[in-house]
Amino acid sequence: MGWATKKNKTWELRHLMWTFTSIILFFPLPVHIHPFVMMSQASKSKVRSWYIMAWALLMVEVALFGSFLLFWGAMSQGMLLTLGGSVVSYILGNGLLLNQAKPYLKRLELGEVRPLTWIGSVEKQQRLELAQASMETPQSFVTKMLHYRKEINNTNIHQHIDKIIRLFHLLEQRDIMEAEKFLVRHGTVINVLRQYDELENTRLHNQVTIDSKVKLESVLAQAAMAIEQDVTNIIKSSLLDVSAESDVYIQTLKNRNLLKE
Repeated sequence: MGWATKKNKTWELRHLMWTFTSIILFFPLPVHIHPFVMMSQASKSKVRSWYIMAWALLMVEVALFGSFLLFWGAMSQGMLLTLGGSVVSYILGNGLLLNQAKPYLKRLELGEVRPLTWIGSVEKQQRLELAQASMETPQSFVTKMLHYRKEINNTNIHQHIDKIIRLFHLLEQRDIMEAEKFLVRHGTVINVLRQYDELENTRLHNQVTIDSKVKLESVLAQAAMAIEQDVTNIIKSSLLDVSAESDVYIQTLKNRNLLKE
């Protein structure tokens, strides 16, 4: 296991080689290389915001290089400002490279199991996925579960899906509000099934996909057990409420002499 991915540390270090090279090259040649490293990473991971940022940093570096040539030969205030700007650019650029190292490695790891598509930014993509999960409805939840049951070729997962749908229907019939709360607590199950389906569709049979499938199947099995316990607790609580209400009702009838002791 590596620092940011399931890959080993050698794999991660190899893909961050140019990040470390950019940090080592403090003196520009004639400009710092961090904009080019960021462009390369943006292209490989398909993140537009990194690409735009790389071009902005490159323009700054070109401007600083032009200023350096303009003030060359004299230690003027302009030259001092140029050198100071170069230091700031070095710190800012390489700081951004280090900051995006973890999401960059995760995007590369994801690219090994399915084709990457361009995204606006990593943060925006995460917010979008969370928003989509929060908009789940009872109907869409069941529809998606049935869709993945049809698409996924794994008998164990079929059993987990059947169990979850049965429990969800049982809860929905008893209390629609609890069913909606259920979606908030367990809506992530859809994401697990989606990821498993995407892995199957890659038709790759390397160690990365095998380990990922095993982990996702384990997560789904644990989710099914947790959901069963959750629904059991909800029904148990409901029965206790009914029992208490029934006791009060019987006692009221007795108090009115409508029932004999």
